[in-house]
Amino acid sequence: MEKKKKRIIIIICYSIAIIGIGVLSFNYIKEKINLTFETVNLQMYGNTVPKNVKKEPQEIKEEPKQESEANNNNNNYQKITYDYIGYIDIPKINLVQGFVSIDSKYNDADKNIQIIRPSDYPDVDKGNFILAAHSGSASISYFKKLYLVNVGDYVHINYNNARYDYRIVKIYNVPKNGQAVIYRDREKTVITLITCTKNDNSSQTIYIGELEHKQDL
Repeated sequence: MEKKKKRIIIIICYSIAIIGIGVLSFNYIKEKINLTFETVNLQMYGNTVPKNVKKEPQEIKEEPKQESEANNNNNNYQKITYDYIGYIDIPKINLVQGFVSIDSKYNDADKNIQIIRPSDYPDVDKGNFILAAHSGSASISYFKKLYLVNVGDYVHINYNNARYDYRIVKIYNVPKNGQAVIYRDREKTVITLITCTKNDNSSQTIYIGELEHKQDL
């Protein structure tokens, strides 16, 4: 009788262990299936920072079209203020900066933080909000301190009357060849940040953040 009880206990223990292994294996396989990649074109983003850039944080000065040859020598300028649709906030590097619509002519890394196509906006469930900016020392190098951001740090986006809190889960480098492969979990809403790798002219660094919390403002 005692041996029979021991056999039953052993069988139960083995069954629990097998079930546990099965659950872990299923979760691992599911995670690998969800972890897919997408390729974005960075040709428009470019690989170099223009020289002698002078730009204020939220506005630029643009020379108006000349109506006559007599006006060609004047120094009048038209002030243009960017129509930001949202802001990025990275506390780790004290960065708070606006971004314009993906269709705006000012959605350009030589003027602003650029939304890279085929980016989704933050309010798209399971979407990928892709931003790129220059590193370096120019006034437009908004991601110049991004190399200080580590896995576990937070990136916040204010957009469409809501605040989105992302936690960085992955950082890796890709060759600087005009494209970037983004590895992310398609079952999650994510943000992707792209900039040139510090002290490496041949690569760019990708930061993947997963949405942890959304708060209506």
